[in-house]
Amino acid sequence: MAKYTATIDEDTRQRILALPKGVHFSAFMRKAITVFVEELEKDPDLQPENFIITHTARKDVSDRKRK
Repeated sequence: MAKYTATIDEDTRQRILALPKGVHFSAFMRKAITVFVEELEKDPDLQPENFIITHTARKDVSDRKRK
C-alpha cells in the first residue's frame, strides 16, 4: 500500500503531540480520510474549502478492536 504524506505546520504538530494519551489520533484520521475519499469519489471537483469537519453524538465503533 502506498503511503501518502502531507506537511503540517509546527503549531499543529505540537497540538497533536499534546493530546491526552487516551485519544487515538490515528483512528480519528482514518475515519476522516475515509469520509473525505468517499466525498471526492462522488464529486472530484471539490476543493479543500468545500469541507467542514464536525462531530456527532453517535459513536462509531466500527474501528474498535474486538476483545
